[in-house]
Formats: sequence, C-alpha cells, structure tokens
Amino acid sequence: MVYLYRYYKAGYLFGFILVLILVSATYAIKPEYLVDVDPGETIEIKGEKIHLTEKEYKGWRSKNGLKYLCSWEPGRGIPIIDALNPESVIVRHDGRILEKGKDYLLDERWGGLGLAPTSSVTKDDVLEVDYSYSLRRIDSLVKLPTGEKVIRKGDSKLTCAEPPRLEHGEKRLANIFIDFASRTKNPIYLPVLESKEQAKTLTTSGMIPKTLDKIKSGKPVKIVCWGDSVTVGGDAYPQQENRYSAVFEKKLRARFPDANLTVETIAVGGSNSRQWLYPEKYAINKATRWERVAEAKPDLVTIEFVNDAYMSKELVYEVYIDIFNRISALGAEVILITPHFTRLDTLNPYPQEERPYVLALRSFAQDHKLALADAAARWEHLSKEGIPYITLLRNALNHPDNRGHMIFAEELIKCFQ
Repeated sequence: MVYLYRYYKAGYLFGFILVLILVSATYAIKPEYLVDVDPGETIEIKGEKIHLTEKEYKGWRSKNGLKYLCSWEPGRGIPIIDALNPESVIVRHDGRILEKGKDYLLDERWGGLGLAPTSSVTKDDVLEVDYSYSLRRIDSLVKLPTGEKVIRKGDSKLTCAEPPRLEHGEKRLANIFIDFASRTKNPIYLPVLESKEQAKTLTTSGMIPKTLDKIKSGKPVKIVCWGDSVTVGGDAYPQQENRYSAVFEKKLRARFPDANLTVETIAVGGSNSRQWLYPEKYAINKATRWERVAEAKPDLVTIEFVNDAYMSKELVYEVYIDIFNRISALGAEVILITPHFTRLDTLNPYPQEERPYVLALRSFAQDHKLALADAAARWEHLSKEGIPYITLLRNALNHPDNRGHMIFAEELIKCFQ
C-alpha cells in the first residue's frame, strides 16, 4: 500500500486558497455554462446480503465491505472511498431494522460495516442492506464550428470518468467535474488551458548512452523495470498488456524495430526500495530481495517507487546513492521515475508538486547525471488539460488506470531519443 503523503502545511494551504481565488477570478463560472449540467447519477442497491465481522470495519484493507463499492466489479477490488451516500444505509435482520451504533458500526467513507459491541446479531446472522452510492462524471463545455457553446455530457463511472469525445471541428473549452455526492454538491469547473504536448517536464534524453549504443548496434539488451504495485500493473486492464512496462516495451520496439530487447518486470505490490535493499530489517516477504534485480543481469534498470514518497530529501540521497552504487556495480544504467499523484483528502483541482521525495529525486538525478522520466510533472499538468487527476486512479486511491500507465510509458520512451 502506498504511503499516502499528506502535505497540508500552512504554506501549502495558503497557496491553495490563493490559487483558487486567482483561478475563480480569471475563469469565473458563468451561470449559462452550468444550466444544463445534470447532477451526478445515483445507484440504489436493495437487500444486499452480508455477514458482519466481529471487529469494526476500517479503511481499504478489509474484505467485508459493500460489494458494489468495489473498484473492479461487485465483490472484487478495494472499496471506493466517498462513493457511498451514508444516509441511505439501512440494515435489516429478519425484517427488523437495526440501529447504527448499537447493532452495527458503519464506516461512512469506505462503505464498510462491523458488529457493534452491544449488537443484537452475531457474525453468523445473514443481514440485508439497502444503500445508494453515487458515480462521477465529466461534462465538457464545447465550442461548435458555428461558434455556439454547448454542454456535452460524459458517461458516469464509479472512479475513472472521462471527458466526452468531440466531433470534427469542435473545441473543448473546459471540463466540468461532477464528483461523488458525498464529497461536493457543486461541480468543479476546469478550463482547458493546454494540451498534454505542452507539458514541461524534467525528463532527460541522452543519459543512457551505453544502452542506446547496444540497442542501435543490435546487441542483446536487458531492461529491468523495478518497483512496487504500480510496476506490477496496479489497476491496469488487462494488467499484462497495459501496465506501463509493457506499453513502454511496445513503444521501444516500435522505435527500434531491429533491436534485440528483453524487458523484465521485477516488482512487488506494497513494497518500497528499502525493503529490497535491506530485507533483514524491512522486508515484507521473501520476494523483496535485491538479488532478484542483480541476478537478472540488466543493462538498464528503471526505478518506480511511489511507496518511497514518504522519504525526506536526506533519506532519498542516503538510499538512492546505495541503489546507484549497486546498479553501477552491475555495469548497468539507471532511469529514475518520478511517481504519480495519489489521492489526497482535498478537492483541490490544481495540485502542485511539493512532495520532498519528488523534488529530491529530480535533484539527485541531476547531481549524479542520471536519466529521469518525470511522470510526476505530467500528472501535475493534468489540471491544465482540464482533467482532475483523481479520475486517473482506478481504485480512487493509488493505482493508475490505463491512461496513467500510458503517462509513465510516454515519459520513459523520451529517455531513448
């Protein structure tokens, strides 16, 4: 699980408020733009059968939540935070309505239930639950070839809402994000200021000369993509085809069709770099062993650890110099990947990159003349494209969808120019 990095410091909050004031002043929401924006769609569930656990349900880890709130399909995946409309929950046993707090406990944000200490039912009783949850949607303010402005409605999704498609000659002026009803009653207006091609990143080219020489000369090249659950594939679908390492490999083969390439993914969900480097102290399981990377005999190692986002600058320099030295001892080159945004408890549609880990990773790459795939800058730029970054998190928490994995692959391939 990602260490969700919270950067709610006073300066950040002040900056956030200032940004919202400036944005509101510059891009005021004109009433006529929102007249035709429908409220978010609500789904009602009647009589879902559940057993309550003995302990209070808390957070994303429990497997005993309301099944239609799961990230993949009913009963599969982690629960989606804030999708539940908590006031809609009614729990029954043999036709009797149970009392919240007395018979059952409800996690209103994650949609899970547990037995209350004074409950009149047991874990063996079959209960029925009625509830409703809301969906997300992105509508677009579109300028037609005639000059007329209209609202184009998007499709409702549990997490990964996308803007509606445009017809030939139409221009998207802004996106209007309708989030879960439990999070906001008002749509969020996001002007489309730039295209993704206008994103400025610190991704480098020309920093992996040995690998490029081997590729161009037709010599065998082994690339290891090392990391955590995102590198495993996270919530890409289908995982093996659309995780960033696979998309990156396809792009690399397209750019160098005669290359003799092998790309291997070595990753463990929930892991961070120190667990691989120092398993005797931090390991979560036997799979997090540095020897797996070394034994693959790579020519190049790409490194993605959003789970390192808890690190201070000092810790980044301490740990990553060890990583650099170990990879250099193998005769291999490195590409550092800055991570995506994970979900924060804020409705801020204009996030700015202030994570010490990301800033330190960028400076570490520069100081040691290492290749950098600056995916974080692309995620930061999404707001200028009119895209709330949280709609690229398939599990609404920390795993990118296919579009998010594509961002990683697109930044990686830039390192091979």
